[in-house]
Amino acid sequence: MAVVWTPLESNPTVINPMIEKMGVSGVKTVDVLFFEDDSIGQPQHAVILCFPEYKKVDEIMKPIYEQAKAADDSVFFMKQKISNACGTFALFHSLANLEDRINLGDGAFAKWLAEAKKVGVDERSDLLANNAELTAIHAAAATAGQTDPSGEVEHHFICYVGKNGILYEIDSRLQFAREIGPTSEATLVKDAGAACQHLIQKLDNVSFSAIALVNQ
Repeated sequence: MAVVWTPLESNPTVINPMIEKMGVSGVKTVDVLFFEDDSIGQPQHAVILCFPEYKKVDEIMKPIYEQAKAADDSVFFMKQKISNACGTFALFHSLANLEDRINLGDGAFAKWLAEAKKVGVDERSDLLANNAELTAIHAAAATAGQTDPSGEVEHHFICYVGKNGILYEIDSRLQFAREIGPTSEATLVKDAGAACQHLIQKLDNVSFSAIALVNQ
């Protein structure tokens, strides 16, 4: 990964201005304090999970992905070739797969997505890396957090997004989006929590965080 970005913070106060600057409207992210939280608004569109010790996660998830059912081509996916960009990739994977349910507008994100759908999964990352406006939006968000973005990055972002009644796990470092099972806009956060529970238990590390994408 020759292109290196500054990592994002898992924080709605960082992500929400980023969404607006990209031209997307009508949605926001909120903190998920626990996956069974009934106070999270509906419809629930996606969950962005940030977890620690990604190298251990790779070991845990490898046998799962070897037997996983890959999503079909209707699920937007791109392989990450930009270092430290996993937070933005998780957000983009969420938004791109909600194109028919939320207002993507006609700003920087919508224009990039229209072009990204014309190229393969390997080329979409390059298209993002060469997009000056989206690169600047990411950079502004990455320096707006409360944590020091310097140093070795041990955390990684993935997303869970519902499409056509199915929950998908999308990790931009892997080869495909993984089909999880049935979900709905009323249960997506709870379903995402169930999908990642094994990971949380095996890591035994409290340094997880999650945000949900919901309507404003």
